[in-house]
Amino acid sequence: MRKILLMSFALLFVLANQAWAQGFTVTGTVTDQKNTPLPGVGVAVKGTTVGTFTNANGTFSIGAPSGEAVLIIKFLGYTTQEVKVGGRNTINVQLAEDTKSLSEVVVTGYGTTTKLEQTGSVVQVGAKDIENTQFTSVDKALQGRVAGLMSIAGSGQPGAAQQVRIRGVGSMTASSEPLYVVDGVPINSGDLSRIQQTSNALAGINPNDIESMTVLKDASAASIYGSRAANGVIVITTKSGKAGKTKFRFDMERGYSEPGYLNKRNRPLTTEEYRELTAEGRVNAGSSQTLEQALAYVDNTMITAARAGVSTNWLDEVTQVGVQQQYNLSASGGNDKTQFHIGAGYFEQEGSVINSYFERYSTNVNLKHKATERLSFNTNMMISYSSQKGETNGGTFRNPILAAYFLTPYLPAYNAEGKPSYSATDFSGIYNPLAVAEYDSRIYGALKGIGSASAEYRILDNLKFTSKFGVDYNGIEEDLYYNPYFGDARNSSGQSYRYYTRYFNWVATNLLDYNLDILNDNSLVANLKAGYEAQKSLYYSSNVSTTNLPPNTDITVPSAGSVLNTASGTNEGYTFTGLLAIGDISYKGRYVLSGSFRRDGSSRFSINNPYGNFWSVGAAWNVDQEPFMQSVPVVSQLKLRGSYGLNGNASIGNYAWRPTYGYGATYNYNGLSGSAPSNVGNENLTWETNKPLDLGFDLGLFNNRLNVVFDWYSRKTTGLLMEQPISHTSGFPNFTNNVGAMKNSGIELELSGTPVAFGDFRWDARFNISTNKNEVLNLVDGDIISSPFIRRVGENYYSFYVRQWAGVDPANGNPLWYTDETRTETTSIYNDAERVIVGQSTPKYFGGVGSTFSFKGFSLDFLFYYSGGNLVRDSWASYTQGDGYNSSFNKVASQLDRWQKPGDITNVPKYVVGGNLSSNSLSDRFLYQGDYVRLRDLTLAYNLPSTLLEKIHMTSLRVYLSGTNLATWVKDKDLPYDPETYVTSSNNFDAYIPKTYTLGINVGF
Repeated sequence: MRKILLMSFALLFVLANQAWAQGFTVTGTVTDQKNTPLPGVGVAVKGTTVGTFTNANGTFSIGAPSGEAVLIIKFLGYTTQEVKVGGRNTINVQLAEDTKSLSEVVVTGYGTTTKLEQTGSVVQVGAKDIENTQFTSVDKALQGRVAGLMSIAGSGQPGAAQQVRIRGVGSMTASSEPLYVVDGVPINSGDLSRIQQTSNALAGINPNDIESMTVLKDASAASIYGSRAANGVIVITTKSGKAGKTKFRFDMERGYSEPGYLNKRNRPLTTEEYRELTAEGRVNAGSSQTLEQALAYVDNTMITAARAGVSTNWLDEVTQVGVQQQYNLSASGGNDKTQFHIGAGYFEQEGSVINSYFERYSTNVNLKHKATERLSFNTNMMISYSSQKGETNGGTFRNPILAAYFLTPYLPAYNAEGKPSYSATDFSGIYNPLAVAEYDSRIYGALKGIGSASAEYRILDNLKFTSKFGVDYNGIEEDLYYNPYFGDARNSSGQSYRYYTRYFNWVATNLLDYNLDILNDNSLVANLKAGYEAQKSLYYSSNVSTTNLPPNTDITVPSAGSVLNTASGTNEGYTFTGLLAIGDISYKGRYVLSGSFRRDGSSRFSINNPYGNFWSVGAAWNVDQEPFMQSVPVVSQLKLRGSYGLNGNASIGNYAWRPTYGYGATYNYNGLSGSAPSNVGNENLTWETNKPLDLGFDLGLFNNRLNVVFDWYSRKTTGLLMEQPISHTSGFPNFTNNVGAMKNSGIELELSGTPVAFGDFRWDARFNISTNKNEVLNLVDGDIISSPFIRRVGENYYSFYVRQWAGVDPANGNPLWYTDETRTETTSIYNDAERVIVGQSTPKYFGGVGSTFSFKGFSLDFLFYYSGGNLVRDSWASYTQGDGYNSSFNKVASQLDRWQKPGDITNVPKYVVGGNLSSNSLSDRFLYQGDYVRLRDLTLAYNLPSTLLEKIHMTSLRVYLSGTNLATWVKDKDLPYDPETYVTSSNNFDAYIPKTYTLGINVGF
């Protein structure tokens, strides 16, 4: 059938070509390097729309306008050739396999390698997957693109921190975040704010300035970073210039965002619904009122005549459609001596919740200069300023999402003058979120700079020395203002805070790089690197706050307050040194051995354990390079690889091992500032140790038209930091010690390929799936219960430990729980039910599915992200679904399914003002299946053809429509909130993860 289709299409094109060519016809045969005919090869006349395909025998026939025409011969998996006709009627072409995928450069720790020689588990994400992203930070762009990497947005606040985990949770109390390295400089990442609910240092990096992001997952790839590599490493390389004519590029994008996943069963009630539910609850509570009397009571004492007809949808009031836009301009070029790349960008995003906003100005400069044949210099500089506004999440009455669910609908949002109402009495202590947004402010401003300068001297043709110095700077100013009229500072006549925070890292690296051709015929080659690295990190903070401010909300600075509330500061830091060595040896590209060793020292650890040794070994066998594989043409690539090693986690406090004291007025001693012990210390404190094992293979079929990457991994982490009990005579209940242990294991599978490539149509597909099993191996002293979780040997670190919900008694509407894990008997007495492990908060599997369809200049690209096997907790369900508990707060629509009369079959108990027994207490009633699939990215684009570009003097022009988080499908239809949550899987009235819609254009000239 395939042959018939190929021949049919070829025949149609031949007829068309012959008519157009007026008799000048070129025929020929296209073969591979073994002289095997290749069917379906595209043959086109350059600069025209004339084209055809080879038939089942590899032959073609095409009309050419003249003897000077040029034929383009193109076939997937082979290098494209351009052949000048030169008046010939017969042209035979032999195509060579495209080995670019094997020789493709992969950025790794302290250097580069090729896919052929790589022994570790490495994934590289290119610029096309990062640039023009609708997200504020680059870590968000990794979601669904890298097997084994889980990137989660727990909040939709613009500029919010992203939680990234590579191959599971790596620590109990220290950080589980990976190390980020930008152009060779380790940087501070995560939430650096002191007053914002969430911020992200990586949001200061413009994704359009990035050339690639390389994820190092196993020991062979990551252990060269030693004590910082336990949770993986993400290496970011920024764009650089290339020799040639200066190229300019301008990108513009505009769009909007709106709230994402919302479950209608979780909407707040209307006034009439709340009125009926409350009246019924009063009757059920035994108030001796009839339902009619209870309704009258609610009307007269709660709603009142002044509020008659009011039904405020507070959720609509606190959400919004936000504007989003970005602009980027870059120039790159140079000559054989000097190359440059300069970029500048602006990004703005309004959140889907009121008073939330993010803005970034950025610039990036990369210069390379070859001073002599042996000496060259390179410098990178990235500077940005970002500002962010946002409100808190969680259980504060300032949180607009909490207010939207708690405020009763009969309260008007605005007063008679059209201003936001803010009477503390009317709002039962909860603040009108519209008034908070208008009169209070919470502003975050961050100046970020990442820069490096290096010199490379080639001592010999195969020996070079590189010296690099890099810095990472974060200067943060934050202002917090509470008005004097209402809210948190109404009793202190207003309050103003000013915070200043500075993070400064410098790192110096000196490296020798030696290439050796052992047999002088390139059959046995080795590469050796050895170096020394020193780093110093400084942290400085100060803050001041005052109260008793003027009754003028335009005057918000602390100096306006007449009463000093607080004034404090911190100055601390740590130093770090490392000796490193890396080596690999390859024989004929078939057999590769690699190894690394690093000895790190850190001031974060005591004089008893200041140094640690970290290492890795790896091996790879490129089976496809063996002579016996030449008879298996279907296999174009087959690599078997494995690695094992030891690395560490030093992401702890700078002085955790030291006995420390706190000083200040808090420790009053006879009217003077005194001191008191604040940390007992531990002189034997040392690194958390991670031992990762990885076994995998890379498989390419049909000239790499189908690619498979498989990994099985197991990482055992010991010496985990935990709080261990200590004698109370010390004055402390416990101290930090290396006593815990856990294990993460799983599989990763990536499939990619081109199922269809026929003429101008092409379909590229990709799929990945990852599994992870986490198991606690050792604890200090038995189970640790930290509600709602339990830490127990043999179980997942994030195991939910709660009572089991058994539903509602149809006879009386009271709640029921299972008495034990057998689920055979029930009870209506909460304390008579045992707690059991019911599931885990971390996903058992996750991954991505995507495709790109292209035809002529059009392309359609999409990416789905999926995750499952975990439970998601509604942290505030005891209020919003409390069955009458805290009945002065509003409830959600699922409460309308309550039990009302004997015989009712429902999962929602009888509504009782004050609460129905303990129905709202912690149980798996408010745990939901977290499985979901999300259409994360969708882009429709058109690239203008080269014939038109030449006429308008441009090199490229692309127009596109793009959307993110456009649709979400969940397994559990009762799931009230967005299923994308941090590893604790608890919703905390966070800002909604938004849907975005944008229109953009990319212009090159």
